Amino acid sequence: MLKKIALGLVVTASLAFGSATIFKGTSQAITIDSEPEGAKVYIDGQLRGTTPLSISMKKSLSTHTLRVVKEGYAPVTRTLEKSYDPVALLNIVWDLSTTDMLTGAAFEYSPNNYMVQLEKKK
Repeated sequence: MLKKIALGLVVTASLAFGSATIFKGTSQAITIDSEPEGAKVYIDGQLRGTTPLSISMKKSLSTHTLRVVKEGYAPVTRTLEKSYDPVALLNIVWDLSTTDMLTGAAFEYSPNNYMVQLEKKK
């Protein structure tokens, strides 16, 4: 009986002091669209597809660069912005948020939707 109570307390504590890693994961969907559509999307120099595009990005502490390119139009470059995910605060009691910081889950892409207006080259 004492073992069951102890196990129940451990499970309850795990759920009560969960983390952003558990609740939201270490990846996040990012949507990129452009006007006009059909532009190539590069993230950190790597071709990821054409607009409209929805991709899963690994959360991390590093900065990522978005570049949208279409022939006849001036390319657009932006930094994918991140903000601290308040859900990670739940994990401070459990392990001082080290898990969330190490996995990158303590941060989230914000915004997670990008609309890029391409301008014709002159």
